[in-house]
Amino acid sequence: MKNADYFCVKHLIEGDEDAFDALYQKYHRKIYHAAFHMTRSAVLAQDVTQDVFLKVWENRSTLDPEKNFDAYITVICQHVIFNMFKRATCEENVKKELLQFSEATTYGQDDDDTYETYTTLLYEAIAELPPKRRTVYELCKLKEKRYDEVAHSMNISRSSIQDHIVKANKFIRDYLLQYQS
Repeated sequence: MKNADYFCVKHLIEGDEDAFDALYQKYHRKIYHAAFHMTRSAVLAQDVTQDVFLKVWENRSTLDPEKNFDAYITVICQHVIFNMFKRATCEENVKKELLQFSEATTYGQDDDDTYETYTTLLYEAIAELPPKRRTVYELCKLKEKRYDEVAHSMNISRSSIQDHIVKANKFIRDYLLQYQS
């Protein structure tokens, strides 16, 4: 016996928007409630729900109609929320670093203004890095990938990754200090 979603998933794989809509109608409330339970935010739960179904649509060709679609989207929901929290943690860490740096270099500015200024300068500095160093920095510092993981994916040594990070940090620090007022 085929599972309840077999035919919808089979048609979805072929790009059938009606099949996608049927699955959305069946599961969107469940995903929203799971996301709300984990985030305690209606806005974030809506964003998570949209992201989950966007991923379903984008990855429809890899679906297996024989597998449990309910379990599949539940796992996607968990991954989307995990990545959202990870991204928020990363952004918070960057904000803390920028505010610590700005406390040492500015006086009398509002924290939000200071954060905006230094965030803009940080991204300008990152854009000025050589391409390979910029990629290493973004993966390790902004996306919080492990050095070993980045070294493997870029096919370079871990010590090269460390060297790129040290040089990138020095460049960024010097770049930010030029704009100290």
